[in-house]
Amino acid sequence: MISMFRAELLKLRRRRVAIAVVLGALAFAAVASITVFLSATAAGGRPAERGATVQSLSQAGGATEAFAIGASFAGILVMVLFIANVAGELSQGTFRTLLMRQPRRMALLSGKIAALLVFAAIVLALAELLSVGASAALALEQGVSTGSWFGLDGLGAAAGDYATALLAIAAWASLGSALAIFVRSIPIALAIGIVWSGPFEHLLQDAWASAGQWFPGLLLEALAAGGTPDVSFARALALVALYVTLALSAAAVVFARRDVTG
Repeated sequence: MISMFRAELLKLRRRRVAIAVVLGALAFAAVASITVFLSATAAGGRPAERGATVQSLSQAGGATEAFAIGASFAGILVMVLFIANVAGELSQGTFRTLLMRQPRRMALLSGKIAALLVFAAIVLALAELLSVGASAALALEQGVSTGSWFGLDGLGAAAGDYATALLAIAAWASLGSALAIFVRSIPIALAIGIVWSGPFEHLLQDAWASAGQWFPGLLLEALAAGGTPDVSFARALALVALYVTLALSAAAVVFARRDVTG
């Protein structure tokens, strides 16, 4: 597992990947911060369930509010990236080659997914730092007080926002990886993942009010939002953890028993 973990991280440290990560994090920070700060100033009130006001941005958690709101919408993108990575390795025969050097399949798979999750955590931390910088610059322009941002309460809020975002991102990534192992085809896995977690679950929610308390995509949205009036954070976390555990366990069994061809 350790050797595969190191090998995957070495691959992710390539210059092209680093440039793409930095540009992506910069774009995320700019779009999230500009959207949140400008909409808060124009609205003067809370425009949406996860919207912000000038008053809320002036509080201790204001430095990372744009990051938290932006991260809550990034889950499906993370799932897409993990599906493309894992399914691509399976369809292109990379896993088959790796298994000739490392025959222990569970160690191979665990090392790869662990490395990808660590990399995602690093990218998320970078995005949060850049969002704080962008938010601080916009706060000066929009008349938002930053006096409460960098005290102990502000640091605690930042750590909480990062932990919540990381839990949601890790869950999306794990479910995407499991789906990729089940299907092994990038287009089919992407179609299933995007349609199910996007329009399909929301259509079910329109027809059945309690759908948000049970379906994984809707629970992940509640988890990323820190809980909603309909679904508590504790319930969302518990059920998402259960779904992720079941999905990864089933994927591990499939990966261990099915022929890896390419």
